[in-house]
Amino acid sequence: MQVRVIGANIDVGDSLNSHIEEQLIKTVKKYFENAINAEVHFHKEGLMFRSMLLVNEGVRKGIVVKSDGEAGDAYSAFNEALRKAQNQLQRYRSRLKKYRQKGGGLKSVEPSYKALNATKYVIPAIPHDIIEEIENDNDLANISNDHVNSNHKIIAEKTTEIEELSVDEAIMKMDLQNLPALVFINNIDKNINVVYHRKDGNISWINPKK
Repeated sequence: MQVRVIGANIDVGDSLNSHIEEQLIKTVKKYFENAINAEVHFHKEGLMFRSMLLVNEGVRKGIVVKSDGEAGDAYSAFNEALRKAQNQLQRYRSRLKKYRQKGGGLKSVEPSYKALNATKYVIPAIPHDIIEEIENDNDLANISNDHVNSNHKIIAEKTTEIEELSVDEAIMKMDLQNLPALVFINNIDKNINVVYHRKDGNISWINPKK
């Protein structure tokens, strides 16, 4: 497995690199034998170190695992991210095996891959004062159009794919990638579906009816 360690304004020495590579191979490969690429990003916020771990199979429809950690030193921040990734992989170990048996991951055949091309946009969050203005004003027509339009400026855009998955596969991918929600094509009725984490700890599944 190829491991890449990146530090944003942080000196990542040989000792930390060796620790990361050794622990990744020991821990991740135990549950994720097809993993071929891993990236670990570090940056510092005040006195705290943040680590983001990304492991993947390097193929379309391959499994991607994402996790993060925060601590007072880089070693502990990485160890926390690795612990989360290990817990995710343990939870979905049997489902990952079934997913590969169906043709997911490295065993997938390119012509059988089904996905919808899409564009993903990043737009600014609505400022808190504008949210309060909307909540306190019963007549939405009084809200300035400038406020609304200014919050739909595109910061960044990226091409992406909406995969055809079962509901179980979508939930698994959402959790392994540490996402709050996932849009996918339901492999039964071919509708665009959404799964997302609720505040009460449950998962909601949206399936529009034609």
